[in-house]
Amino acid sequence: MRYTGSIAPSSKFLARDITQILQQNLRKKKRSAVNILEIGPGTGAFTKRIIKNLGPKDHFDIVEINKHFFDIIEKKYGTPFNVKIHNQNFLNFDSNYRYDYIFSSIPYESLPKGESRKIWKKKLEYCKQGTYITYYKYLNFKKFRCKYEKDLVSKYCCDEKLVLLNLPPAKLFTLEIKNHPLIIPVESLETEFA
Repeated sequence: MRYTGSIAPSSKFLARDITQILQQNLRKKKRSAVNILEIGPGTGAFTKRIIKNLGPKDHFDIVEINKHFFDIIEKKYGTPFNVKIHNQNFLNFDSNYRYDYIFSSIPYESLPKGESRKIWKKKLEYCKQGTYITYYKYLNFKKFRCKYEKDLVSKYCCDEKLVLLNLPPAKLFTLEIKNHPLIIPVESLETEFA
């Protein structure tokens, strides 16, 4: 709990539900390539489901601050050319990609409010119009400690779900980010990195 914000790894039921919106897209026969970001994969419960249907043109970045968990993820999933695993604090992560899906297992309730706000702002910088951000909170946390997070959920949440078959049970949030001022137009990025 002290290092991960959890008393047990995420269950297969939470992994199934948190990746559901992505899985529906990945299983389509004709689809565009997608960019995916996972922050704080731990032992890889969500990672396993994401990689399962990843196509050769998709790109998947995984950011894990904990060296022990990074080693586990790298050993399990570090070989595909379109999967990049980064052992660093997300606040130091730098990418030229803008993501269609962002998943996180960050224990926001155990972080200082200022750090939580910085993480949310950085996530938004990596969004494009219509990006889905999916994350969860354990049911014993009934309130948002960070007002910035609460405001984002209030404005952009398109789905909430209780996952009781997890230890502890979790509340899953899916946000669809549209027209947020921190989203940099993709056209500007293409010019900037050309």
